[in-house]
Amino acid sequence: MVRYRWWPDWPYSRVDEGLTIFDVVNSGTIDFKLAGLLWILMEHRASVMVAAGPIWAGKTTILYSLLDFLPPGIQQINLRGYVEDFKFADRCTPDKTYLVSEEISNHNYEYLWGYQVTRALELLPRGYALGSTIHARNVREVAYILHGILKVPLPLIARIDVVVTLQAMNGKSYYDEPIRRVDTVSILNMGENNLVAQTLAARELTEKEFIYPSEKTLYSTLSDKFAIKKDRIFDEIARREAFLRELNDRGTSSHEDVRKAILDYYQS
Repeated sequence: MVRYRWWPDWPYSRVDEGLTIFDVVNSGTIDFKLAGLLWILMEHRASVMVAAGPIWAGKTTILYSLLDFLPPGIQQINLRGYVEDFKFADRCTPDKTYLVSEEISNHNYEYLWGYQVTRALELLPRGYALGSTIHARNVREVAYILHGILKVPLPLIARIDVVVTLQAMNGKSYYDEPIRRVDTVSILNMGENNLVAQTLAARELTEKEFIYPSEKTLYSTLSDKFAIKKDRIFDEIARREAFLRELNDRGTSSHEDVRKAILDYYQS
């Protein structure tokens, strides 16, 4: 799978991201069990929004590490922010395409903002999926930015399947890396009149362990949203968790090797 960024004057340029899911796990940002759950979500082409308040929280790193979990045959297209014309929609197959916008904000012309956000989300009911990041501390702030500021209709926001919220704190000293921790993973749905967020995993920032709903509740939530038919969902998570642990123990570290191992898992 190759990631492409489309530009006006040439067909594409290759996008290279070096950090992997193991960098995210080994830093304590998530654990292997949550990585297994996120793998299952990405296996079903979940549209995902990674949210954090501060800059340099690691939103983009998490987003691109999750893209490695996409199944074989999925083409990734990086949206061009302010200049995106969405002409790719005329030539791409929606259920074989995953759209990527590095960020939803007005901080850079390469990011989506304004009416471009609505145009991108309007592709989701057509079968496209989208991964992006946003400066927001929680699900409420994500909804406020998209609906309250950008006026995106609530049913379109509900097409963003998964919201991952990330907190960042100063390290122990000036020279230490910030401490980055995912604290919630939620699924969005449309209620009678409002958005409804269902929590799949959560933890306090001082805790290492995530809290999950019961297996029955988790299966029901994933089945309703993604038509997942794995009724023993914890076993499926555990299998992927064990696979990732084994890769990590073997010292698999390069982005290319990680992606190849995941593709081999799909084909086994």
